[in-house]
Amino acid sequence: MNCSARFFSTGLAAVALLTPSFPLLAQDAEDADTATKKKVKMVAPEDRVGCVWKIQGEDHTIFLAGSIHMLRQQDHPVSPLYDQAYEASDEIVFEVDVAEMTSLEGAKKMQVMSMYTDGDSLDKHLSPKAMKRLRTYLDGHAMGKMIAMGLPRLKPGLVFLSISQLEAVRMKAKPELGLELTYFAKAKQDGKPSSGLETLEFQMTLFDGFSDEEVETLIMKTLDEVDEMPKMIDELIAHWHAGDLEELDELLSKDMEDDKKLREVILTGRNANWIPAIEKAIKGQKNILFIVGSAHLIGKDSVVDLLRKKGYKVERVTRESAEAELKKAA
Repeated sequence: MNCSARFFSTGLAAVALLTPSFPLLAQDAEDADTATKKKVKMVAPEDRVGCVWKIQGEDHTIFLAGSIHMLRQQDHPVSPLYDQAYEASDEIVFEVDVAEMTSLEGAKKMQVMSMYTDGDSLDKHLSPKAMKRLRTYLDGHAMGKMIAMGLPRLKPGLVFLSISQLEAVRMKAKPELGLELTYFAKAKQDGKPSSGLETLEFQMTLFDGFSDEEVETLIMKTLDEVDEMPKMIDELIAHWHAGDLEELDELLSKDMEDDKKLREVILTGRNANWIPAIEKAIKGQKNILFIVGSAHLIGKDSVVDLLRKKGYKVERVTRESAEAELKKAA
């Protein structure tokens, strides 16, 4: 899945940062290589808006917060709108149950589902050319060398996602700095319940419907664009901080339109699957915060778009609107 979408555009890097939320790499980003010297202008903390929407019920509010799954220390603090939505909510819902994902049992489950068994191996599913190129890339990356050791048993979908995440690690991005783990830790400390829209099994098998040739094409394309990923990731995070939906939509969907199957599997199909759970929350009585990859909330057939088509009033939360609400409450 690349990272998220222009991660999809100039690579598949964006998809991994903005869509599937399970951590594919256990790493210490402090050991990552030096990031690209070509820096994109950072958004000052006081100008950070993020991507947050709300649906107002009769006496409760449902929040939709767009996340990036891996962030850098310099990306904090994020927009205060995320904290405000969290503080106003009774319950947090992620793409997947983070409690299970971060448990020992969950880690074992992900490991089992990400690897071949019974004598099967990656080289039986990818061409010799692809295997050679993968090894060359991984051997030249500090964290990649660890993945290379398990390469024969790893499934191609995991390998595909790992490339984008390795580049994020190179830029010192960490899952624990991403919004999911940040707000899961807050919820755990505050005693707020949390859950997931999908199971680990579902997320770990997203690529099972792709042929070997299809996944190899995705891997090779990502490797072709790997040198562009640092700048791409910088741009993605900058536009996310600024809350620039048009730029994010362009970055995320530019190349996705050329691969309808990939878009359906990692974005639009999942968006549609989530609507019943969100509608149930809207018709309920609790304030609930849904935190999902930003790619799921932006553009055509996004969660926001689908809810609006069903007649719901989905409002963008801005600093101005949040300040007005606070004044009104006071």
